[in-house]
Amino acid sequence: MPTYEYQCQSCKNEFTALHKISEAAPPCPECGGDVKKKLSAPAVHGGAQKSAPNMGGQGCGMGGCGHRH
Repeated sequence: MPTYEYQCQSCKNEFTALHKISEAAPPCPECGGDVKKKLSAPAVHGGAQKSAPNMGGQGCGMGGCGHRH
């Protein structure tokens, strides 16, 4: 399930909530007020990606890219 970030329109409390995309936004846990979804960057898993060196035709599957396979 995705995690969403919200901000309360009444008390300005910011919080995260884990729920299905089809479910409605939860009320503010502090005051029960209406909330607005915040714009946030998607999570990227796996860390920073290095640019691949010239592999001389070996391809990534043969370990020529420098990644640990």
